[in-house]
Amino acid sequence: MPRPIIGLALGGGGARGAAHVGALTILHQHKIPIHQIAGTSAGAVVGAMYAATLDPKWVEKRFREFIKSDIFRGLGTDRIPNKPISSSSAFNQVAKKLKDQMVLAMSLHRNSIIKKKRLKDAFDFLIPVKTFEELKIPLKVISTDLNTCKPVVYDSGDLIEAATRSGSIPGYVEPTVANGQLLVDGGVSVPLPTTIIRNDVDLLIGIDIRRRGMKPLDEINIYEIMMRSDMSTYQNLIKHFSRDADILISPDVKNYQWSDFDQFDYFFNEGIQSCENAILTIQRQINQRKGLSFRLKQWFGHHN
Repeated sequence: MPRPIIGLALGGGGARGAAHVGALTILHQHKIPIHQIAGTSAGAVVGAMYAATLDPKWVEKRFREFIKSDIFRGLGTDRIPNKPISSSSAFNQVAKKLKDQMVLAMSLHRNSIIKKKRLKDAFDFLIPVKTFEELKIPLKVISTDLNTCKPVVYDSGDLIEAATRSGSIPGYVEPTVANGQLLVDGGVSVPLPTTIIRNDVDLLIGIDIRRRGMKPLDEINIYEIMMRSDMSTYQNLIKHFSRDADILISPDVKNYQWSDFDQFDYFFNEGIQSCENAILTIQRQINQRKGLSFRLKQWFGHHN
């Protein structure tokens, strides 16, 4: 009896992508085959690493090596503040105002904080092959064209370049200008890429690593309101895409930032736990899709 085609949609989230590695570890342990992957940003990198090796232990080991490397330090994520400056004193309020004005002035004259090459070097270190054609299972990588506000999907050719475009966080990493397109992180348009492979698979597993546990705003100012408004749009966009997954795995990554790489173990273990909790459901749905009635339903659905 033919086994169902299983697809995996890996969402974006920077350091929280370690949860993808944990989830893949459990799927591998339970001998659940993955036949296709779609990945956005961190999901594109983890997806590429797994599709190249089919070995989650190698992926985990490589990530740990990466976090200790000079290439990782060159990304400067450790210099991104995770907590707002205290405004308890008049001095701190003045310092914060001056800093905000400097950031605003800089943002009007630059398109990024780090050059694209640094991110590309990082992904070249992480991903063990150069092209999509060298992968052991098909992978689709998603970027966003800011000129059209539409997703761009890559599935052939230069894998490192595609992954870099997919992971170019707007404002932080230099965007790519190519063929009339202005290309940035895939999470801007498709934060959880379920729709990209929905029609190609029988069972679609989505792994959603978005931030959770939003608290009421401490400071109600222009910056905080704009940031929370963007977050609201992002959260609702993921809810929309999650409906296309047959099974949604949602590791509890709390409200950690994309740059919190020091939380690798926490994210990894949450990926393990959340996937372990879903294993019985996954196995049950695989067995359901082996049945003749499901096959006939799929066949008639495709031919109507």
